[in-house]
Amino acid sequence: MKMNKPIQTPQTVIEGFLNERSRHLFREHQRIQALEKRVPELADLKRRRDLAGTALVRARLKGDPEAKAAYDQTLAELQQKKEALLKASGLNPEDLAIHYLCPDCKDTGYQNGAPCHCLVQALTDAAFSRFDLRPKARNENFDTFNLAYYPDEKPAQGPSPRAYMGAMKTLMMRYCDHFEHEQDSFLFYGRPGLGKTFLSNCVANALIARQKNVIYITAEHLIDLVRENIANSGDGALYTSLLTCDLLIIDDLGAEYQTAFSDDQLFQIINDRILGGDKMIISSNLTPKAIQSRYNTRLASRMTGYFKALRFTGNDIRMLKKQSAHQSRT
Repeated sequence: MKMNKPIQTPQTVIEGFLNERSRHLFREHQRIQALEKRVPELADLKRRRDLAGTALVRARLKGDPEAKAAYDQTLAELQQKKEALLKASGLNPEDLAIHYLCPDCKDTGYQNGAPCHCLVQALTDAAFSRFDLRPKARNENFDTFNLAYYPDEKPAQGPSPRAYMGAMKTLMMRYCDHFEHEQDSFLFYGRPGLGKTFLSNCVANALIARQKNVIYITAEHLIDLVRENIANSGDGALYTSLLTCDLLIIDDLGAEYQTAFSDDQLFQIINDRILGGDKMIISSNLTPKAIQSRYNTRLASRMTGYFKALRFTGNDIRMLKKQSAHQSRT
């Protein structure tokens, strides 16, 4: 069985991110030093520029009113000599500049005290490289959650599927915005193709952008991973990660091959997170009643008693998309 990549926490991702940037900056300085070694006059000009800066500070401390003018003139002269030297050496100013991986934050990972977009992307990449988060799921966010796929016709009772799912989208957006203060866990249920996985990805994307540690895994893969961990005498890191992440999302509950072992492992993980007051989202094609029939009493009671059940309604969106793609081709 193929081994899975170790689970990365936001802290390890940030450490790896900064280490990569440090290595890149080291290589950039080495590259520039090699050019200065090839053209020694470049290093001399840099040294003279530094000395001019030191002289400016000393002159200002002595109250010299001409200090800044003298400094500017010196810099202008040095710049002219540098340009002439570069031209004679077949170089250009960009060759001596540090080429940052992210010019916006200069590879620090932060801008104005907030994470830079490059660090947010690194956290997203790490989250979507583990387990079942597919690369295309990065585009499944609240902005791309298209309510137009849900019928707008109002039934005899209750709101239309579009209005109903719009309210659910708003609920989950608010859940992400106030995640630190939320206590609820959710059970997404309904027929296949109604957007359960898509909305789960929306939540994952939103929280990853806030540097939350999200683990997203199908029930089937979770059981396989636990079985593999036991077979390989795992050190407990897997359970620690599953029990300490900010949000655990278990997708497609009920599609796993059910055994006493699988039920027991699901119960242990879900129950331990409940006891710890930790949040979860479980999605399933099974209704709460079907869950009670399929699973043993203690597991079923946890899933139907602790989670807020949100029923998905509407038409099969995957079929609608296939039909739309077919029509566009014809």
